[in-house]
Parts: sequence; C-alpha cells; structure tokens
Amino acid sequence: MILFLIEKYFDRQTAILCSKIFQIDFDRSAQSPFFIFQAQKNHGDEVIRKAQLYIEENLSEKFSFENLASHLAISRRNFDRRFSKATGNTPVEYLQRVKVEVAKSTLEKGGKSIFEVMLEVGYTDEKAFREVFKRICGVSPLDYKAKFSKERVMVV
Repeated sequence: MILFLIEKYFDRQTAILCSKIFQIDFDRSAQSPFFIFQAQKNHGDEVIRKAQLYIEENLSEKFSFENLASHLAISRRNFDRRFSKATGNTPVEYLQRVKVEVAKSTLEKGGKSIFEVMLEVGYTDEKAFREVFKRICGVSPLDYKAKFSKERVMVV
C-alpha cells in the first residue's frame, strides 16, 4: 500500500527506488531485483577510475580490455589485478553490472522493447543478454519490465 501511495503522490520512479531500498517484493520470490549497483569509485586508484569512466561512457561500443589497459599504460594482467582490487569485480563483471544497471533503469522508464534496451547497452545476442541479466537480477528482463515499468497499470 505504501508503494501505491508513493507512486500516486510522487511518481513511479520514486516508488521503484523505495521498493528497492526497502526490498519490498509482493511476490516474495527473491531480493536480487532490488539490488542497486553502485560503481565503487572511492578506492583511490586514479588509473582504474579512468577505466571505470571509460567503460560507463562507452557501454554500447565494442572495446577490448587489452586496448584499454594499453591506453592506460599498464599491462593487462596488472590492469585486471588492480581493477579487481579497487572495485571488487573483474573488468568483465563490472562491465556486465553497469550494462545491466542501465538496462534496468531503461526498462523501468518504459517506452522501449527489451530488444531495443539490449542493443542500447551494447549486447547483440539476446540469449547472452537474458542470461547475464537473470544472473545479476534473479529475474528475466521481461519479468523485470513487467514488475517495475512505469507502463505497468496501477490498480486502484
């Protein structure tokens, strides 16, 4: 009921944020859809912070971590080690988490198909996108959209 009131008097985006923060799930199936990924940037490693920024700004582009490490003037092995130490994720895990977080946000806003969202965040393989999304969120993109999209009809 509280989420209904928040949505009614504020907006759907605020209601979704509240449901995630308070981990309220009417279906009681899992809490993973409520997880809000926050890019760990308070680690003090400026090189890795630059890499994170590059990743976040180039989600839909195909790029190589080898080239990124080279551009940052460190070896790939050193890049992977420092990245994992600074963020708690491998570079690939970090990229996937950022892509899924952007996809979640876009699905919540509505107006785009899952295929459009998938392409927007840089995936070209639907199966891979669904698998990564489900592994990180615990639900499929379709189920996530059905649960959190602003297009969802409110029942009074």
